[in-house]
Amino acid sequence: MKKNLEYYLNLPYSYIVEWSDADGCYLGSIVELEKNMTCGDSPEEVITNLKKALEAYINTSLANNMEIPEPLKLSDFKGNITYRTTGLTHYRLAKTAKMKGVSINALIEEAVNKNLQETA
Repeated sequence: MKKNLEYYLNLPYSYIVEWSDADGCYLGSIVELEKNMTCGDSPEEVITNLKKALEAYINTSLANNMEIPEPLKLSDFKGNITYRTTGLTHYRLAKTAKMKGVSINALIEEAVNKNLQETA
């Protein structure tokens, strides 16, 4: 598949929109692109501004043969993570897992999922 403007615009880029008390407006960014931000009076306006900025970024990058970051793909991940911790944390995990009647892996999975932003 040719990686042209249409290809990139159809990728599932991740948008973040949050209210900023300091700025008095909504701020937005695209996770996959560094150093990008826009603002607006509503979340919808921010998304519109982000899409325009993404299109301009892609056009400029294509014209200058620059690499364009793509969103992460779920299919690239197999679910294996090597996790190192301290002996004390490992002990606490084991003790808590025992009290809850679950495995350490299940406890870690629960804690991680509880603190991750829903993205898929």
